[in-house]
Amino acid sequence: MEPVSRREVLEEQEWGDTEVACPATRRAAAQEWRARMDLLDLRANLLNGQDRALLQMYLEAGRNFHEIARLVGRSPSTVCRRIHRMIRRLSDQTYSVCLRNQRHFSPTELEVIRDRFVRGQSLASIGRCHALGHRRLRRIVAKARQMTRALAAV
Repeated sequence: MEPVSRREVLEEQEWGDTEVACPATRRAAAQEWRARMDLLDLRANLLNGQDRALLQMYLEAGRNFHEIARLVGRSPSTVCRRIHRMIRRLSDQTYSVCLRNQRHFSPTELEVIRDRFVRGQSLASIGRCHALGHRRLRRIVAKARQMTRALAAV
């Protein structure tokens, strides 16, 4: 069997196939996966009840999309889309960066940032909930993104 190059290992990790990768690479990938799952589990508490239940069924109970869809009465594609969007939002660093630098934000701004970046609510529904105008909401979201970009560049 020929030796596997580093580039092939990295390409296989992108696609999730690590069978021909060396054991150290598989171990590192498994550790990274566990760390990401732990982070998602911690951040899942920020979600509302139904979204949290869907994510817990997927991550902790190990159910597939078809089983979850049958339980909640939705199509498997809808459940898959919702879960993947939740995972993407929870993996985003914007809310955690804003929390670490909360002295730059008012409590209302932090609630808006949480609703937008963690719960995925639209600006219209956030505006109705917090009685804020669309322009004000856009400024808050832009401020959060700017803070995240500035700290990522450092």
